[in-house]
Amino acid sequence: MMGAADCLDVFWRAAAPRTALRVSEWADQHRILSAKQSGERGQWRTSRTPFLREIMDLFCQTSRVHDVVIMKSSQVGVTEATVNVLGFLMDHAPAPIMVLMPTLESRDSWKVQKLNPLLQETLPVRDLLGGVRARDAANRQDLIDFPGGVLFLAGGNSPNSYAQKSVRYLILDDLDRFPEEIGEEGDIITLAEGRTKAFARARRMYISTPTVQGGLIHRQWEKSDQRRYHVPCPHCGHLQPLDWGGPDVGHGMKWTILPTGEVTHVRYVCCECGAEIFEHHKPALLAAGRWIAAHPQRPMRGYHISALYAPIGLGPSWLELVRGWLDAQGNTATLRAWINTNLGEAWRAQGEESDPTHLLARLEAFPDDMPRRPRTAGIDVQKDRLECLVAEWGPGEECWIVDYLIVEGDTAGPEPWA
Repeated sequence: MMGAADCLDVFWRAAAPRTALRVSEWADQHRILSAKQSGERGQWRTSRTPFLREIMDLFCQTSRVHDVVIMKSSQVGVTEATVNVLGFLMDHAPAPIMVLMPTLESRDSWKVQKLNPLLQETLPVRDLLGGVRARDAANRQDLIDFPGGVLFLAGGNSPNSYAQKSVRYLILDDLDRFPEEIGEEGDIITLAEGRTKAFARARRMYISTPTVQGGLIHRQWEKSDQRRYHVPCPHCGHLQPLDWGGPDVGHGMKWTILPTGEVTHVRYVCCECGAEIFEHHKPALLAAGRWIAAHPQRPMRGYHISALYAPIGLGPSWLELVRGWLDAQGNTATLRAWINTNLGEAWRAQGEESDPTHLLARLEAFPDDMPRRPRTAGIDVQKDRLECLVAEWGPGEECWIVDYLIVEGDTAGPEPWA
């Protein structure tokens, strides 16, 4: 039989306020990685991916950040960090939560591989759901009901996903695979944000590997404070983000190709001192790195991370990245996929932008006595106007634009044509 002192001790322990934890601390204490979801099973260690610490901790109760954008490559651990956030919220800050994936099919795949192991193998979450009930929760595709809150799981391509749901926490994953608009409902970002209006301290996270410039994640990134993870050179200590570089750039990834075609001596060249940094330096680099914002005055947090930062053994090596880069040369589709998935950068097609300085350099005066040359006119037909370009031509197909006019009117009728 329990004595009075023992009863009092149990009472005070039960009545004591819960220890304030950061998401990263919670994950280090409780998160178990399953072989189903990770190549490195066992206890989660934030020290393996220290660049994820700040991102996860934005979802602590003391954080004042409302919007987070993550533009990333694949295989850098962001998806697992998102699962850590969900586990922490369910255990320490219960509230209505919504996770939106591009489609119901992608939601189902993510749930089976990523979320279900959290529900069944991470003890605080499993106990929260009542042991056996955790297996029942794993069988629900659309929501997880837990004490103090509910986790909605939905496909971003369905209007019903946004109807009659109010949440404090909203996560949109793989954003660039969402449709730009949902039927007659309107813009996807506005629709999703509308689910959080009932909560003054709502938090929203937008995650995606980018596709093209102007895509959904790229537009969100452009509005953010644009943080990049800066690491110190082990030789001079200069803080710098890891950039791929290029043949015309002195710093970045460099390598040697032997006469046999084998790639060797892969290294990173410091932008400050020009010293060579090798992949075995990476654990120390990541541990000493920190996020630095390009536009600290902007309220929206933005994070960009590439596969150059992938911890040894958890993602592609620098040698594998170089081989992939070389294999992609000469094939636009392959190169675009490589840049999206490994550098986490949006693709810009050649010719999308022109250099204004180069255009101005081509200006030349038309002499008053310019001889008459063969002339052509091209007409672009729009619903409400005709736009006409008049040009003269010389030897070698040299062209002079001599006139440009717009004739307004309904082109279905005779007026603009006359």
